[in-house]
Amino acid sequence: MPLLSRLSLSLLLATALTPVSLAAEQHSDATKSQAMDTQGAAERGAYLAQLGGCSHCHQVEGGEAFAGGVRINTPFGVLIGPNITPDEETGIGSWSRDDFEGALRRGVNEEGEPLYPAMPYMHFTKLTDEDIDALWAYFQSVTPVRNEVDTVQLPFPYNLRRALSVWKAMYFEPARFEPNPDYNDQVNRGMYLAEGLVHCASCHTPRNSIGGPLENRPYQGASVDGWYAPNISGSAGSKLAKFDQEVLTAFLSDTHPDGLAAFGAMAQVTTSLYDAKPEDVEAIAAYILKRAEDDPEGEAPELEALSDEAFDRGLAVYESNCATCHGEDGRGNQDIAARLVNNGGVTAASPTNVVNVLLGGIAPRRGFGAMPAFADVLNDEEIADVTNYIRRAWDNDGARLANAALVDGRRNNVQEDPRVALAETCPTGDADIISDSLRERVTAMATEDLTSDQLPDAVDKLGPDLPEADYSRKVTALTSIYCNALAELGEGIDQAEVRSRQLAFINAVDSAIAGAN
Repeated sequence: MPLLSRLSLSLLLATALTPVSLAAEQHSDATKSQAMDTQGAAERGAYLAQLGGCSHCHQVEGGEAFAGGVRINTPFGVLIGPNITPDEETGIGSWSRDDFEGALRRGVNEEGEPLYPAMPYMHFTKLTDEDIDALWAYFQSVTPVRNEVDTVQLPFPYNLRRALSVWKAMYFEPARFEPNPDYNDQVNRGMYLAEGLVHCASCHTPRNSIGGPLENRPYQGASVDGWYAPNISGSAGSKLAKFDQEVLTAFLSDTHPDGLAAFGAMAQVTTSLYDAKPEDVEAIAAYILKRAEDDPEGEAPELEALSDEAFDRGLAVYESNCATCHGEDGRGNQDIAARLVNNGGVTAASPTNVVNVLLGGIAPRRGFGAMPAFADVLNDEEIADVTNYIRRAWDNDGARLANAALVDGRRNNVQEDPRVALAETCPTGDADIISDSLRERVTAMATEDLTSDQLPDAVDKLGPDLPEADYSRKVTALTSIYCNALAELGEGIDQAEVRSRQLAFINAVDSAIAGAN
């Protein structure tokens, strides 16, 4: 073929094929871009779900992510957190994006029926379109789990959804977040999070007899699921008065400023915020403090009279059972037990929080060992006495007193956390000698489920970072951290495995110390 003809043919083919090729490339690029956008939205949605604490109501301890089953106790009976994985039959896999928005913003399910307000749609209604899109992308990406959940276990007539329509007409109005022109950008960001996604007021604002929020008493404290969320308003008796921006941010971030730690339901919140962006936690703290400035002062609750005899009885119980960890001054011990002095959860208007903890104990968690349960150790009168002592000693100002009847009523509703029992075999070490980075590495060895064969190599790498301390202190401190991290795994591990892995860790640490020397 002549050269000119070959060139002409090449040009003809190029001209014919180029539009198709370009179209294909453009389609491929668009598909990749769309996939990247979806992935980015899902990642942002994961962060928002963490901030909002979605797992607290939709994932049982040790269960599959968002598969539901969490028991939610209300004054009207029991609700069960639903499965919100994208399973077609038992989750939200058949929902559209509009259905999802309807649940968050309008408080209705995919069939348009009203949802119970245990779902905080009164707050989620303020979310932006972008945040709803991100949450939708994330929940579409989680692993579908087939788990049928009977969500409504309320007695008649509370199990009739048509009554909810009346309730919603009285107390709910769909809205969007509107920034306050008197607030700066940080405070407005905190307002958006606190009033919307993190829904602080849903627990801290009291409600009337039919569950409607008392709008004239925002953030003034309320009973929620057997716990008492303290007053964090600007009114008299608020537990917010002893916080500044720095301390409140550290408390919300679960970094335990001066030994101050959350417990009960609030511990779920601080756990969620631990991995949040620092600027978001700072913004929430800034808003909570700022909004309180405009609250009317009102009157502080009157302290019920506690006799000297009752105070001394409580002191005796405290000294025998609590002082070793929490100290005679109630200030706790770093890495062992939290502070009781000026702890808002301890001194809340109701004594319920302290009673719950004494009955059920507290599982080991970031920076603290387990607190044992005293349900089988102390009788109702003793628990009431020590509760009252803790709430009035060291200038604490818990208003209402506990009594034996209250303790008896809580016994049937408080279950010991299985992680408490798992932690009973853990030694108590001097964790002050362990750096934060070393603590994180030791904790990771527990959570990563290293085998007994893998453990020695992992521990041996700690050698250069081991603290300058005597042999016994090093071994005990490291083992305490590792053992408590194992116990935090909860239902995924039993006592025998905790014991065997703890012994394997001790042997590995012994070898690492010998090698470092």
